[in-house]
Amino acid sequence: MKIDLLVAFSVTKEENVNDSLSVIQDILVEGEEVNLVYSHIRDKVWFTNKRIIAMDVQGITGSKKEYRTFPYSKISSFSVETAGTFDGDSDFKIWLSGVGVFEIKFRKKLDIKKVGRFLSEKTLSN
Repeated sequence: MKIDLLVAFSVTKEENVNDSLSVIQDILVEGEEVNLVYSHIRDKVWFTNKRIIAMDVQGITGSKKEYRTFPYSKISSFSVETAGTFDGDSDFKIWLSGVGVFEIKFRKKLDIKKVGRFLSEKTLSN
């Protein structure tokens, strides 16, 4: 399988949905609601009712930002790997049709199964 994209994000905390809504308000479509938000320093990953949005903040000042969007309809499969005894991170991988793999590394204390349940609801209901 050819991988055109391999993006890896690390997240260390779950945020309140309303706290970072202003950051992506301009790119949300009508009827789109944010359900989950995770962050690591300046980078964030939002799970909405329609897609996943990942923001990569670049540069010293942080004024340059790259937004990647992954509609649930393009997800062909995903995997959830929980952290082990000596492993500090859980891994969450999403395979996207025609795009490649998107990976999120979750700090061990975060509930990765919550994200797995959420994504199951979004991908299996289509």
